[in-house]
Amino acid sequence: MSAFTEARMHLGVELCGAGRHPAALRRGGVDPAALVDPAWWTRLVRDAAARGLDLVVLPDGPAGVLDAVAMAGRIAPLVPGIGLVPQVDVTGTDPALPAKAIATLDVVSTGWEPVTSANWREAGAVVESVLEPGDDGVRRLPLRRPLTVVRADEPDALDVAARHADVVRIAAPSLDVAHAARERVRDAATAAGRPPDDLAVLLDVEVHLAADARASLRQLDRAGELPPSTLRVVGAAVELANLVERTVALRAADGITFLPLALPTDLFAITGQVVPLLAGRGLFRTGNPGMPLPARFRPRQRALRSA
Repeated sequence: MSAFTEARMHLGVELCGAGRHPAALRRGGVDPAALVDPAWWTRLVRDAAARGLDLVVLPDGPAGVLDAVAMAGRIAPLVPGIGLVPQVDVTGTDPALPAKAIATLDVVSTGWEPVTSANWREAGAVVESVLEPGDDGVRRLPLRRPLTVVRADEPDALDVAARHADVVRIAAPSLDVAHAARERVRDAATAAGRPPDDLAVLLDVEVHLAADARASLRQLDRAGELPPSTLRVVGAAVELANLVERTVALRAADGITFLPLALPTDLFAITGQVVPLLAGRGLFRTGNPGMPLPARFRPRQRALRSA
C-alpha cells in the first residue's frame, strides 16, 4: 500500500475555466482575461493547497487552461506541496510528445492525466510508452514515473487504469453505482497483477454551494443548461460534507474530485466551509498541505499524515 492510499480519504478539485457550467463566465463576473493569467490559477491552487487538498486537476484546452502543462509549470514553484495534475491529450499522438511534456514537469509538478477523444486502446499504448521502461529512449524521458490519473468510465480506459493508474477517477449518478465502479476498478487491478489498495478511486461530484444555490443554478441554466454528468450537490456546505461522509462509509470511493460549477465561489466554499466540516468529523486533515504521494514519486513533496 502506498503513502497515497494509506490516508483516510482524499480530496481533489478540477479547476475548469470560470467553472464547469458553460454560463459561469458570463454570470459569475469573472474577467475573461483572468483565465489566461497565471495569477488567477495560482490563486485558486494556493487556496486548495492551504486547506490540504491532495490534488488539483488542470483541464487542457478551451474549456480549461489554454496549455495545462505550461500552466502547471508556472504554478508549481509558487505553490509547493499539492499535486498538480495537468491533463495531456494523447489522441493520435507520437508518444514522444506527451513524454517530453511530462518530462518538463519532472521537478516541479507531480503528475498527469492522459485524456483522449479517440479510443482508449490506442491511448493506452501511448500511456504505456510514457510510463514503462523500454529501449527506445522515449519511455525513459521522464526522470521519475509521474503520478498517473486515469478516468475509468469506459472498458478500455478501465484496462489502462488497472495497469497504470495511481489515481482512478469515476463518474456515477449514485453512491451504489459508484461502489460498483470502485469494485470493478479493484477487480481489474487484481487481474492485472496489482494490489488493489495501490489505486485510489476518486468519485467526481459536481458542486454549487450557496445559501441560494438552487436559484443561482436556475439562472445559470437559463443561459445554457448543463445536465449532471455525475453526482451533483446544489445547496449548503453541510449537504456536500454529508455526501462525502456517506461515500467513505459505504466505500463507494476513496475520496472525491470536486467539480465546481462556478469559480471561484464554489472552490472557496469547499475549502472554507466543507473541508473544516470534514475535519471536525475526523474525516480529513487541515493545515498540513502536501499530496501524500508514493515514495517513488516524492522528490520534494512532504507526505501527509493520516487523519
